Amino acid sequence: MAVFVEGLVLLNQFRVEEHVASTPLGAQYRAIDLYRNKFLSVFLLPEFVSHKIEPIQELEKSASTLRSLKHLHLIPYLGVFQTHEHAFLLEEWVDGPSLRDVLREGSVKVEEGLIYLKALCSALEALHEKELLHLNLCPELIRINRQGSIQLGGIGAARSLGATAHRILDKYPGLYLSPEQIRGMACQPASDMYALAALIYQMTTGAWINGKSPPKSEEAIRRVHLEKNPATPSTLSDEIPDHFSRMLLWALRKDPEERLKNGTELLTSLSLAARIPVKDIPSNISPTSAPITAKALSNWKSPSLPKTSLIASDVAPLEDRLATLLPSPRERGGVKFPWKVVIALILAVGIIALFWIPRSDHESTTIPATSTKFEAGAIPSPTKVIPPTPTAEHGGQIAFTCTRNEFNQLCIVNRDGTGYTQLTDMDASSYYPVFTPDGKGLLFSSNRNGSFDLYLLVFDQKQLVQLTDRVGNVVSPDYSPDGRRIVFANRPDNLPTSIWTMDSDGSNQRMLYQGPDSIVAVAWSPAGDKIAYAMSAGISQEYEIFTMDPDGTGHRRLTQGLRGIGGSLDWSPDGRYLLIYAGPINDNDIYRLDSTSGEFMRMTDGGNNAGARYSPDGRYIVFNSTRNADQADLYIMRADGSNPQQLTNHPEPDWGAHWSP
Repeated sequence: MAVFVEGLVLLNQFRVEEHVASTPLGAQYRAIDLYRNKFLSVFLLPEFVSHKIEPIQELEKSASTLRSLKHLHLIPYLGVFQTHEHAFLLEEWVDGPSLRDVLREGSVKVEEGLIYLKALCSALEALHEKELLHLNLCPELIRINRQGSIQLGGIGAARSLGATAHRILDKYPGLYLSPEQIRGMACQPASDMYALAALIYQMTTGAWINGKSPPKSEEAIRRVHLEKNPATPSTLSDEIPDHFSRMLLWALRKDPEERLKNGTELLTSLSLAARIPVKDIPSNISPTSAPITAKALSNWKSPSLPKTSLIASDVAPLEDRLATLLPSPRERGGVKFPWKVVIALILAVGIIALFWIPRSDHESTTIPATSTKFEAGAIPSPTKVIPPTPTAEHGGQIAFTCTRNEFNQLCIVNRDGTGYTQLTDMDASSYYPVFTPDGKGLLFSSNRNGSFDLYLLVFDQKQLVQLTDRVGNVVSPDYSPDGRRIVFANRPDNLPTSIWTMDSDGSNQRMLYQGPDSIVAVAWSPAGDKIAYAMSAGISQEYEIFTMDPDGTGHRRLTQGLRGIGGSLDWSPDGRYLLIYAGPINDNDIYRLDSTSGEFMRMTDGGNNAGARYSPDGRYIVFNSTRNADQADLYIMRADGSNPQQLTNHPEPDWGAHWSP
């Protein structure tokens, strides 16, 4: 059974505080949102759900509708999230006891039960109006806040109206499942009414629908739902009116066609049976109208948020965070050295002064001229082709563009979502990060000195080298497989963007190909025999994909009939495919394009996906997507498009990822 360790930080944002309850959705935890310094409720999905694409896709299908659903008696839903190990649902935290806590205080009178019935019928009707069913009602998902408002949670696992309803989530006992759910039949609102009636039965009688404690085995529970009539409620409590007892049994009929079918029918029938008009049923809990619930509320102890800034206390000093970018002693041949002290001193004096201090356009800099060679030891040009062998499983780190406060910055994260570090923080944009073939440096485009030029950050040398100097506006760099040359897109003066090349030290810059229209992305094939590029198709923000020989000849158009192609591309390590994205505006998907035949296959489904890159071993793909909460985050999926997992989570966009070798 999957569990969270207390103190675990998910997606560099949600810190797990404590286990709350077991639910049909999975284990529920209280967590802290480190960005907003507030509590949230986390449901850890079981491994057999999180490691399969189908149930995750099912949860994502209605996520946008559920996040936008606002109702007094529904706990706001925040979305489904994934890391490389876990998948989980997020919703707002309600500071108050659950119905399970209330039931521990004892059974309630019919009048108190009707308050729950009114609130929950209203909540379920809001779901049903969106053609969604809850299908996971249980006491743990019903909470009462400090103001006495009853709220229903767990809507993140809601299913479409008419869906067959085998449970796909946790192994919570099926105490409130309707007979049609157990049989795997299509479900309707009557299925939720059965579960709600079972809850009201338990609240008012103090017993399960068999008239006593529920059996321990799942099979025995199923038999009661499918074969046995519930015990008559009025025989279990003298305070339950006979007519109310009969209406409750009507709501628990086995056949959904013979059952009270929606919230209006259920609430009206039971309130009339109790001789209490619906309008006279209180909307909130109070000590006089609901003494048992009020007692549970008075016993509730609210958790306390830390008084200090969580972000400030959780983020390590800059030099400590950057130390993770440098090779370890083992990678340097096993020589042990006091790296923490040296790194802290060198980075604090060197990199911070050279790389992180914002510069104005008029401030002078000590950056080598374009033709200046690297100093000895600063990433020499390789003499042979470097095979795509990762230094860590599937590529150890991923560099990407992180838009922060109106500027594009550079960030880096481990492929498992840990180790997030923002590398730049200045009033200028830096983007298109590309690792050097040996992984010891990061090539990127920046306008820190006016026009967009290429810069190389050399990790070992703590050195920032400017490779181009006002040759135009330079973007989308890529190394040749042997690391000797760099291809990039450049727009000199007012001419269309063209393809340029230069040596890896910045020398021998020249235009390689001037196309009939603007070129926005280039990528060198793994074998070094082709350069792929995306060129404008004459329609704003739409492109076609071409290949050419490294000498600028042999042009061939690959894409035919795929509309809305965007401006990014990447080769698979074996050179067989190109990753691109295409589709309507704000609804792009990742496609795999055959580099020989031009045939294409869609890899994603919905969410406005772009910027896909293969891992060095070709087994995984990183891409950016707005599928969750309409914010651009990084995701990783398998090379066949299955099992997408969320890598980053930030209110501002993360995009343009590139794997380390």
